[in-house]
Amino acid sequence: MLIDNNDLSPQWRRLIGEFLAPRLGGSPEAWGAANIPAFEHQLERWRAAMAGRGPADIRGFFAKDARLWFLDMCDAIGSERPPDVEAERIAADTVSYVRAHLEIRAPQRGLLALRRLRERGVVLHVASGDAHDELVTFLEQIGARDLFDRVYGSDLVNAWKFGPEYYRAVLADSRVDPERAAVVDDSPNALSWARDCGMRGFLVERQGGEVFDNAVTRVISEIAAQALTSGSDPAS
Repeated sequence: MLIDNNDLSPQWRRLIGEFLAPRLGGSPEAWGAANIPAFEHQLERWRAAMAGRGPADIRGFFAKDARLWFLDMCDAIGSERPPDVEAERIAADTVSYVRAHLEIRAPQRGLLALRRLRERGVVLHVASGDAHDELVTFLEQIGARDLFDRVYGSDLVNAWKFGPEYYRAVLADSRVDPERAAVVDDSPNALSWARDCGMRGFLVERQGGEVFDNAVTRVISEIAAQALTSGSDPAS
């Protein structure tokens, strides 16, 4: 809920091309375009893995899947596939380059509202389906790592963010009482899973052309008001 993903997709394509074209040939535009079908295939693999409540090693899955994503791009532009070990290295280097050069427009007013919540003693966590290390890097880039105690990627709790089991794993690790916890997300499904575990849910949803930062700030203000009224300190 801290970034607008619509801002990031064009940057990913541009930066992928910027990194791979000088190293492997082809045009930056071709590599960027190749990411579109490769990413669609990646989503299909993730959905299949989530539907099966596996694999047992999510961290290992992410590493292997990055290699498959890169090889799909090679196929899309007609570039020769490198050996698997090299492909895994190139994929990791590509992702590292992209993440280091993304221009992330963090919701500054939203971050300020979160900081005020933390100053009141509210414990804040991040709960995402992405990999833990990538989430930490992102938070460091926007200057927000210090706001959060735990950064829960799917690999940290070894549970996909695909149902109530994910939030049960987070609750077990954090030892948070679900009745004193709240989840903030832009996915109604995620909030439904959280409520199944006894937590409150707050949906980040733009209203009538509302800018992303305003939507985030409005929801955090709502959480602060409820926490003040109830005397509880929700963890997000």
